[in-house]
Amino acid sequence: MTKQVERNVQRLESEDCQPIPSPRAPSNSFNIITFMKKPLSTQRQLLKLYKQSLVLSQTQYEIAVGCLLGDASIQSQDGGKTYRLKFQQADKLHREYLFHLYDVFNEWVLSPPHFDSKRNMWSFQTISHTEFKKLAQLFVLNCSGIKCKKHVKPLFIENHLTPLGLAYWFMDDGGKSNYNKDFVRKGFAFNTHGFEKSEVEILCQGFKTKFDFDCWVKLNKNKHIIVISAKSYEKVIALIDEFVVPSMRHKLPYGKES
Repeated sequence: MTKQVERNVQRLESEDCQPIPSPRAPSNSFNIITFMKKPLSTQRQLLKLYKQSLVLSQTQYEIAVGCLLGDASIQSQDGGKTYRLKFQQADKLHREYLFHLYDVFNEWVLSPPHFDSKRNMWSFQTISHTEFKKLAQLFVLNCSGIKCKKHVKPLFIENHLTPLGLAYWFMDDGGKSNYNKDFVRKGFAFNTHGFEKSEVEILCQGFKTKFDFDCWVKLNKNKHIIVISAKSYEKVIALIDEFVVPSMRHKLPYGKES
């Protein structure tokens, strides 16, 4: 945050009331409870100043690429001028991972994760910001309404996916290629059901070209997924193991759950 922006935020926050701690609220400089107590005109100024202070870090960018290949979605409310990210995961096993993502994108979020009891899902979304346009340029061809359908272009993995992004894609939408306890294997599967077959083939080729994975496209539930052979187990583990958070290690093939 620049010194001038910081001074302006502090001045506006000092008017009317002092910051009030909020349980499980974002640990950034933007206090949502204080914000909501301000007059509407002051709210707009505070939000504008706060947004001016934000820059998407390289780490956040790489993680976002991986998550958008997985379960995360990208949305626009103003015809593509700005974008926001939405993250959601099922309760129980994936709740901790969702809150981990919330911590990763903390300064971009104004409200803590929300639980939808009907869908048994936790979710949160970022503010809308021009910084997310760099992600939209990778994934979005057009938007119908708020939610944008995700696409990938040729050489996507070669040009944009890092080991960090790969790890988050795996945690989001990857897993073991075989869950049969009596037939243990060390293969991986990436559940690319949301992409067209041609796009899945692009991603699969990217795995081969960039990471030298032995992999193929497989039909699953009338959609196409990517399976990585157990022959590439050590290559995959070498790339992602250090980034897989404890609550998601159960997804790793046999031998790496501890």
